[in-house]
Amino acid sequence: MDKERLSSTALKVVLNKYIQGIATPEEVQQVEQWYATFKEEEIPYHPAEREELRRQIVSGIMEQIPVTHRKTGKWWKVAAAAACITATGFLFMNKDNHKPPVLLAAKEVSTAPGSRKVITLSDGSVIHLNAGTQLTIPGDYGVKERRLILSGEAFFEVATDPRHPFIINTGNVNTTVLGTSFNIRAYKGQEEWQIAVATGKVKVADTVSRQLLSDGLIANKALSYNLATNITTINDLPANITGAWRNNIFYFNNSTLAEIGEELQRQYNISVIVTGKDNGHYKISFSREPLAKVLKVLAGLTGITYTINKDAVIIHKKG
Repeated sequence: MDKERLSSTALKVVLNKYIQGIATPEEVQQVEQWYATFKEEEIPYHPAEREELRRQIVSGIMEQIPVTHRKTGKWWKVAAAAACITATGFLFMNKDNHKPPVLLAAKEVSTAPGSRKVITLSDGSVIHLNAGTQLTIPGDYGVKERRLILSGEAFFEVATDPRHPFIINTGNVNTTVLGTSFNIRAYKGQEEWQIAVATGKVKVADTVSRQLLSDGLIANKALSYNLATNITTINDLPANITGAWRNNIFYFNNSTLAEIGEELQRQYNISVIVTGKDNGHYKISFSREPLAKVLKVLAGLTGITYTINKDAVIIHKKG
């Protein structure tokens, strides 16, 4: 197998089978023989550019390899070989065509109501996605900056990399860090979006008005941004409460009953209907328990009454 054949459709099929662990012994031998003869100096790109491409490709491959394959200890060899082969073929095809590298397609990761997910990005950053959340990872992630697009709630543990700022875009609000851990809550329909810091420091800005909302939000502080009034408030948070949902703790800071109902709907995957008038905002926390117990606690804290039906929960506001 020579390098010119790497761009062929047949080899792409073989490589895909190799990544998934379903290649025949002959196909495995072909791929590994080619990999063994590969010479590093044949790649014409700068080492930093080559590393960025490798990281993006490996990130994509890791998402395709089943967890059971990773536990065997062999999956990383397969991913590394495939990434190197893919990157090399990409560069050879690009050299022949004299065109700049083509960016990988954006990836979307989402969680359904009642579910959560933890993902690790190519730079080692870890993201915990709460229920009903969508995260978009652009194809150029890590090239000049580490930019993500979030709708919902997520807790971020960001790998330190001063050369590549980590930026989360939620609507017209950007949160920028170099290396820290923090939580963003920005579901569609919320009156306020909230950024809370667990460790380190973050910068928050409105990209439309170009207003700097905070130049240095620090640990145990939460910034709330009202989307209707553009008013920003910063409050203290109890220690270890940022991202507490990962440990099954509900924490609501200045939330309406409608927003609390929406959160229960996301977490328990059941329709929650809030009726009546109540303009109150609540700052409460309680543990995640069976829904009936949670509603009983919520009733004691807010004065609501409720009805649990087969397919829905109806919350009646006080007053």
